[in-house]
Amino acid sequence: MKRIVKMLPEAMVCVRSCKISIVNEKGKEEVDSAFNGYISSMGASIITAGLLPTLIFFSNKGGSQSDRPAIIKAIEKILKNNLFLGPNEHLLEKVLRMVELNDNAGLAHLSTLISDAAVALKLAIRTFPEKTKD
Repeated sequence: MKRIVKMLPEAMVCVRSCKISIVNEKGKEEVDSAFNGYISSMGASIITAGLLPTLIFFSNKGGSQSDRPAIIKAIEKILKNNLFLGPNEHLLEKVLRMVELNDNAGLAHLSTLISDAAVALKLAIRTFPEKTKD
């Protein structure tokens, strides 16, 4: 829990900087409900499908109504700010290298860090009102 608390300030910044929140016509920030669903499903996806397939899925926009890659971008920024990723490292590339090297211990640790960053992001998203349907 301590690690998640340390990640929260950067998560709040990432909600804005990664365009997860938007400013509505009344000038208030809000979060599209799709992001709430994406971030909620990420942990379950890591457990059921695995870390690499989950990151690949979230890295591609596909036919989603909102920008799924923004979630990965935010998690990557949170991990970089908390020095779990180097400034020039990219999350998907690091996971691919670890899979190629068969670094299971490293993958397990990175999976925990990603899950913690996702929880921090989920908590940050909840501080913004949800976008209402027009």
